[in-house]
Amino acid sequence: MTPPGSPGLRGRTLRSFLLLGAQRVIGVVVTAGGSIVLARLLTPEVFGLYAILVFVITLGVRFSELGLGAALIQRRDLGLESRLGRRGPSPASACGAHDHAVAGLSAAFTATFALALVLGAAIAAAAPLVGRWPGVSSEVTAPVRWLALLVVLSSLRMPAMVLLERRLAYLPLTIAETADTVTFHVVAIAAALGGAGLWSFVMGALAARAANLTVLWSATRWRPTLRGSWRELAPVLRFGVLFQGSILVGIAGDAVVPTFVTAWSGVAAIGFLNWAATLAFLPLQVVSIAGRVLFPALSSLQTDTARFAEATARALNRVTTVLYPAAALLLAGADPVVRLIFGEAWAPAVPAVRCFCLSAIIGGTSTIFVHALYGLGRADVVFRLNLASAVLLWVMTVLLVPWLGFVGFAVASACLACAGVSYTALSLRRLVPLRVLPAVRVPLAASAGSAAVLATLAGLWIHDLPTLLIGAIVSAGAYVVFAGLIGGAAWRVEFMADWRTVLQG
Repeated sequence: MTPPGSPGLRGRTLRSFLLLGAQRVIGVVVTAGGSIVLARLLTPEVFGLYAILVFVITLGVRFSELGLGAALIQRRDLGLESRLGRRGPSPASACGAHDHAVAGLSAAFTATFALALVLGAAIAAAAPLVGRWPGVSSEVTAPVRWLALLVVLSSLRMPAMVLLERRLAYLPLTIAETADTVTFHVVAIAAALGGAGLWSFVMGALAARAANLTVLWSATRWRPTLRGSWRELAPVLRFGVLFQGSILVGIAGDAVVPTFVTAWSGVAAIGFLNWAATLAFLPLQVVSIAGRVLFPALSSLQTDTARFAEATARALNRVTTVLYPAAALLLAGADPVVRLIFGEAWAPAVPAVRCFCLSAIIGGTSTIFVHALYGLGRADVVFRLNLASAVLLWVMTVLLVPWLGFVGFAVASACLACAGVSYTALSLRRLVPLRVLPAVRVPLAASAGSAAVLATLAGLWIHDLPTLLIGAIVSAGAYVVFAGLIGGAAWRVEFMADWRTVLQG
């Protein structure tokens, strides 16, 4: 990992962000196009069934990971680069440090792979139970068993991803993720055209994970070895358990959808919710990209609170410059976007799309703070937040869904996002001198203005696809103008300075 004092850290971070951004743009385009085609080929019930299956498999994957990959990335003394010192090591010390790093990675891989095998087998054995849940048919049993393979396949990604992300070497990762996205949609669409129904998603998911693994292991020299060693696992297990515990608690909160909402509103309602979240959370791709780069980059600055706060504020500004307008414009134009692009069949999901867009704006901001807390090693703070959020999500959903229908879950999600951003911001402020409002002032104000422009056009003029496209372009242009006026010359100069930093070296 780049040492804290390295002058090239900002440039490497920005270049990594743009590289991942380019990949994610391709992914969003492919995902959006594939979703449109699949939405017209498959029914909301099929989407709902697949959402339930994905929840089951995701639970298995998350349980198997133990957070060891994140813990290995966060530790500053894992590998050779942090143990050798500036003057260079002796051959004996270099060999010892390398052996220690390899042993730690091998032990983490062994634990993850063994647990994945057990959980994959358990999911396959318990598949008939999924088909007995209220509103779910027995036809899901065989798809669940095949998808259980994803639990084992996912464990094989961890070592390669740790090695690449610690070096901020994101080119192989972007290629792997692009192959994953393209393969999934190509296979799923081809199968759907052939009348495969739910199996379209199953075949696409398995083919995509195989393509992803092929690229990752082709780019990594390290090869898996089985090594059971508690001594090697112990230093990273505490952070890993808290890190993964936060994810699992979040999944436990989301479990209210395939359980309570399915039983109350039916499988079609889950299809609408899952589809609405997929559409509304597309702008969160920029947050996902930033998080993957920020976590290792900020971890290297964790002992320098001033530089840490400056880097976090700059990242917050750059991320929200893209996140806020994308989510705000989708919120303002949700009705014409859904009706004109995806079809009238998906119109009942419009209120949920709008609520999820609000969750994306607020929750995306909170997620940046979460990555900063992880960079400081404060997984305990994030765990407490996720635990409280999961409990409140269940309580609010149980109260709101009988009143508002399936949209009640989306409303609960937006309300909890507001509470989450306050908690994470205050927690981070206690640890580092972070200034939040100056970082988000320009994108927030400009986004509100551009959304007002699109909402006006949607109400008065937009009526077909050409007018929707023109309205979106005009509103996006309005955002650029508003941002330039509100931010002033200083904002433009800093923006160009970032580009020069990216292009250097």
